[in-house]
Amino acid sequence: MIDILIADDHPLITEGLRSFLRTKDDFRIAGTAANAAETMAMIQRTPASILLLDVNLPDGNGVDLCSSIRKTAPDLRILGLSNYSERSVILRMFNNGASGYVLKSAPMEELEKAIQIVASGGIYFGEGVQQVLTGLAADALTEMPPITRREKEVLLWLAQGLSSPQIGEKIFISAVTVDSHRRSLMQKLKVNNTVSLLNRAREWGLI
Repeated sequence: MIDILIADDHPLITEGLRSFLRTKDDFRIAGTAANAAETMAMIQRTPASILLLDVNLPDGNGVDLCSSIRKTAPDLRILGLSNYSERSVILRMFNNGASGYVLKSAPMEELEKAIQIVASGGIYFGEGVQQVLTGLAADALTEMPPITRREKEVLLWLAQGLSSPQIGEKIFISAVTVDSHRRSLMQKLKVNNTVSLLNRAREWGLI
C-alpha cells in the first residue's frame, strides 16, 4: 500500500486527485494540505510514502519547500506537480530533493505510473517534462550534487561578476573562504574554471 499526501491550494485539483487515487487498490490518501505551513505540519504528524507537491503554494513555493521537507522527513519521496514547464524550475525542484516532476496537464495514468516509480525509490519525469529537458546530459539528473546554502550564496554573487574579496564583504567571510567554496562548487559540478562553473549552474537551474 502506498500512502499518499497531497499539497495543493486548488480544491478542484485536490478533489480530482483524491477521486482518481481512491479508485486504485494500491493507493491510500493519508492527508491533504493547502499551503506550505499546513504541508510542514502534515508531514510531521502523518507517515506516508510520497508527497504530491504543487510547485506554487500561497505562502511559499514548492521548490524551496522541498529542502525543508527533506530535512524534516528524509524518507518521504516528493513528486512535483505543476503547470510550470521551465527547465530551471524543474531542475531546481530536483536539486532540492524531489524525485519526480509531472505536469498537471498530464493524463491521470501517467500520474499513477509516476507515483509507483517514485514511491519505489525511482526517479520519474513526465513526458512533457522530458521534452523540456531534451539536450541535457542523460546522466545529469542523477548526478546533480547537493549545494549548501553558503555555496549557493557564493554562486549567486559570482554570477553577478563579483570578485572573491567583494563576495566576502557581502556575506561576511574572508576571500580565502570564498575561494574554498568556489573550489568546492567546481568539484561538485565537475568543471575547472569559473566561466564553466556559471554555465553549468545555469544549465542545472541553480542560478
